[in-house]
Amino acid sequence: MVIKSTSDIGLHILRGLAGPLGKLGDDYSVPLLAKQADGLPWLLGTGWFFRCEQEWFLVTAGHVLMELSTPKARRAGAPNDLDLLVPGVGDVLVPLSGRMSTSQRYDVGILWLKDPTPIRERWTPVTVADLAPLNDPSKAWYHVTGWPRQLSKSLTGGIGAKQFRFTAKFDAGTEPHDPGTEILFPLHRNDFGTFDGEPDKHPSLQGISGAPVWQIFTDDNDNGRYAPRLAGVQISYLERGTIWYIRATRWGAVRLLIEHVSPGLFSSAERLVGL
Repeated sequence: MVIKSTSDIGLHILRGLAGPLGKLGDDYSVPLLAKQADGLPWLLGTGWFFRCEQEWFLVTAGHVLMELSTPKARRAGAPNDLDLLVPGVGDVLVPLSGRMSTSQRYDVGILWLKDPTPIRERWTPVTVADLAPLNDPSKAWYHVTGWPRQLSKSLTGGIGAKQFRFTAKFDAGTEPHDPGTEILFPLHRNDFGTFDGEPDKHPSLQGISGAPVWQIFTDDNDNGRYAPRLAGVQISYLERGTIWYIRATRWGAVRLLIEHVSPGLFSSAERLVGL
């Protein structure tokens, strides 16, 4: 778990959250794989599952799903019906398939699963009740767990990989952004360390696209009470010298895609939980 070294109250709070944040990543952040022509899996990116009533959706960055349709992916033997490989129970790779829908504007994609049975007992789905309020993001602290390609290695029958976890407070610097649809928070490359203030290294970020971005507390929320809520989908990062700005699309884009493929489903799920 890593963060920019700071004396802010947020760092004091985070020192007690290594365990809960680790579980957040283990339960929700899914490595997305496809098979190469030689039979070995390759890492596409990161995703997470969303359950809307009884329907399950895989959520990730739009460009991650579209990568399956590129000539490179076809040469690698990626299935034409958009089957994906994800770890199931015991980390045995299982295929997923379904109906894809993507938003080029927001760079978000969903796969409406034909059958979620292979992953029900391995992964915890986000539900409507887990979503963060769509209010001002500037006072919030965010956490992302993804699967960088730099930390992965294709193996026969699976893949060896490590998660990358990162936490920081919202800060867009001077970057133009739409606070209604975007979240930005910085990774300070030259001031990077553990929650205990020890220096640490970070990997290249290719592969974390599509990861769930959690709002874990706000500065005005009971002095930083831990209350994780799904805030968005990590889609890219902006390189600005010694600072990389992690960029996420807020979850409203997921709502739009689900309502597109199944009109009324998301609204019905909201009514069930009193929203």
